[in-house]
Amino acid sequence: MRKIRIPRKLAVWLAAVVATLVGFVGVGASAASAAPEAGSARQAVTAGSTKGVAVNGLRLRSKPGYHGYIKGLLYRGDRVFIREVFASDYNPNWVGVVLTQRSKSGLPRQTFGYVYKAYLK
Repeated sequence: MRKIRIPRKLAVWLAAVVATLVGFVGVGASAASAAPEAGSARQAVTAGSTKGVAVNGLRLRSKPGYHGYIKGLLYRGDRVFIREVFASDYNPNWVGVVLTQRSKSGLPRQTFGYVYKAYLK
């Protein structure tokens, strides 16, 4: 079997394209596999409560939804304060959060952003 060599610049470019495309999904593959089932008994996410991140690689975004740029990643065990929960007509699955402590990825305490609420516990 013959090996195919890919030039380094092409490999770096392909890796960047793949990373960008994965970024549009909103959560990494490890987070997608940990998504809760529809009927699971989870505590409600309400404004004013503190929750933990349930997955690794949860993207903290600048706007609710997948169009917001990624400020950084949150990892299992990071704690967030729920600052706002949206009404059912505008991005009902996204919540505004503030980090209660420095995140495992190095984001400073009090960083504000938006996350998909299904990945909080």
